[in-house]
Amino acid sequence: MLVVLVCLILLASVAAAAPELIVDIDFNDEVFIRKEPITEEQVEQLVRDLHAHGTETLILRCGYLGYLPYQTDLSYPIGFDEEHARKGPNNGATVGADIDAWIARRIEWNEVYRKVIEDFNPPEVFIRVGHELGMKVIMWIDLFDDGYPGYHSKFLTENPHCQWTGKDGTLFEGVTSYAWPEARAFRVAQATELLALGADGIHCSTSCHPRHKPNVQEVDFYGYEQPIVDAYMSRYGVDIRTAEEFNERAWQVIKGEAMVQLYRELAEVCHGQGKELWVGMQLGDYTTLSSDPHFSDNAVCRYANDWRTLVDEGIADAMIVGDYELCSAPGNAYWRGKPDIRLREGEDLFAWAAREYADYCEDKTRLHIFSEWLPGSTQALDARMEQWASRVLANGFDGIDVHEAMNFESQGGMEVLRRFRQRLDGEDLGVLE
Repeated sequence: MLVVLVCLILLASVAAAAPELIVDIDFNDEVFIRKEPITEEQVEQLVRDLHAHGTETLILRCGYLGYLPYQTDLSYPIGFDEEHARKGPNNGATVGADIDAWIARRIEWNEVYRKVIEDFNPPEVFIRVGHELGMKVIMWIDLFDDGYPGYHSKFLTENPHCQWTGKDGTLFEGVTSYAWPEARAFRVAQATELLALGADGIHCSTSCHPRHKPNVQEVDFYGYEQPIVDAYMSRYGVDIRTAEEFNERAWQVIKGEAMVQLYRELAEVCHGQGKELWVGMQLGDYTTLSSDPHFSDNAVCRYANDWRTLVDEGIADAMIVGDYELCSAPGNAYWRGKPDIRLREGEDLFAWAAREYADYCEDKTRLHIFSEWLPGSTQALDARMEQWASRVLANGFDGIDVHEAMNFESQGGMEVLRRFRQRLDGEDLGVLE
């Protein structure tokens, strides 16, 4: 009898230690992959399918290139500004070779999207059905994804100064700077609205489509917003806009402190309601926003990653490390912009991340990884998910944010997701037939 009891305890322990399977849902893609407007019933079915195939937690994207794709007065209704799209700087990476076709497609998409939002409020449905099934539902806020050719953020239109700014006053259009208290207040207002719908927490992502646009090709071109300039002057007595030289590391730290303050204010809202704050964290000393091509070493703006403060102060309940990075491709030019990451012999970026963060975060902040972008075919998807399961298990991560639900909605896709859950549970599966 004692042996049986011990075995049951051990089995329960193993089950409790299994990594968390998180699937994020880019609702924008859910709208665009369908010929007809997505319905409330289709959203309900999607949630049920994800749950039935092993998903424990949903992350729902609540941003769309500056628009907020749900019912809110914080955003303009979804539309498309053709004049704005034509007059802006464009290249093949932004709009493709045929700008007329690109614009026509987006006018069509956004008209459909507007009708969807008028018909029902997507976050409410995801939260309701997710909770019925016992799932956690987290709302995903894009911190730096607030503009694109033809798209407008209401907040940045009304507060254009709240964007990353060059020494000469040039704006990194669509990339919000949280050095400004009004920018932080906007995100707090958005989070407050989403939590009021019943969400279990807020996830902050570093996704940034504006960096696809043609841009000034100079590292650290941006980051001269007035609050940053003032903070540096107050601390060091130097005006970084006019000085020929200044301490760049100290400058990066001040910019990082502005981000910590944003997370601190969001955590106050979340934790005050018993909800969670999740933070997407790039690897290494800095978060870098590279300009086109956006996976390059051209970090046109950067700030210091003060992730230890997020842990020490209990700000972040979970961190998703490698957020919107190509950690599976350590040879990519992007990583030349992060010389502080030094791999040991035989070590990959996932092992580096586990070595860097795991001990410090243990019993304080859960540590997840980001799955990057996934292939379309069923067999290729299953093979890729086997790789991700191995990375999670080999390095002891608490879970993985699988990007994104759309990849599992084709024929056979949900079976791949079920197999991924089984792999996370320790099952050794063969090749998908």
